[in-house]
Amino acid sequence: MSKLLLVLTTYVFFGLFFPNMAFAYVDPGSGSVIVTTILGLIAAVGYTFRKYFYKIKRMITGGKAEQGEKAEQQEDE
Repeated sequence: MSKLLLVLTTYVFFGLFFPNMAFAYVDPGSGSVIVTTILGLIAAVGYTFRKYFYKIKRMITGGKAEQGEKAEQQEDE
């Protein structure tokens, strides 16, 4: 495990500080796709966290669903 970590660290170090030239063109459309993908992933993770947070909270408290949970349950159906 230690050897693998050393190899990965060395690879990242050389990749960051000694990059190769990549004679390529990245158009503005590609940049917007990357930004949109990152924002979509952040939104998906946030929604998933909220969804499971309310389910776990409901299991622990054993109570009724609150207003925010009711709306979320209706969305899931």
